[in-house]
Amino acid sequence: MLSGLRRRSTNGAEKPDWGARVALFGIPAVVATALIATQTIANEAEMMLAAAALLVGALLAGFAQVAAWRERILTRGRKVDAVRIRALNEAGALILMSIHVSVGAAVAVFILALMDTEDVEPLTHWIAVTLGAAGPAALAYVALSLIFVANLLWDGFVNEEADNTRENLSDFE
Repeated sequence: MLSGLRRRSTNGAEKPDWGARVALFGIPAVVATALIATQTIANEAEMMLAAAALLVGALLAGFAQVAAWRERILTRGRKVDAVRIRALNEAGALILMSIHVSVGAAVAVFILALMDTEDVEPLTHWIAVTLGAAGPAALAYVALSLIFVANLLWDGFVNEEADNTRENLSDFE
C-alpha cells in the first residue's frame, strides 16, 4: 500500500509522497488516540454504520469505474504511460483497502452496539473504548482515501483528455 503513494511527475521518476502517507495514516491515528485518551465510547452505532455503508457504496462504484477505465486504456493500440496506469492502479488499491477498512469498522461498531457499556468492568470498558475509536478512525481513513482517489481520477481524466485531443488533432493535419 505504501509503495503506491507517490508524487506524480512528468518524467516518470516518482518520489514517495510522505505528506500523503502521513495524512492517510496519521489523521486516523490521531482520531483513534484522541478518542481512547478521552475514553469516549461512541454509542451512535447506527450513524457510523450508515456512514460506512454510504462510503462503501461510493467506493464500489468508484472501483468499477477505475477498473473499466484501466481496461479501456490498456486495450487501445497506443502506447500507455506507466505513470498513468500506476495512478489508476493506486486508485484501485486505495479503494479496495478502504473497503476492507470499512468492513472492519462496521464489525467493530456492530460489536460495540451489542455491548452493554453501562456499569461494566474496567476490561470491558477499555474494549468498548477501543472499539468505539475504531469506527471514527476507520471512517477518517476511508474519507481521506476518497479524497486521494478523486485526485488520482481527476489527473487521469485530464491526461486522457490531453491524449485524445493530441491524437485527434494529428488526424486532421
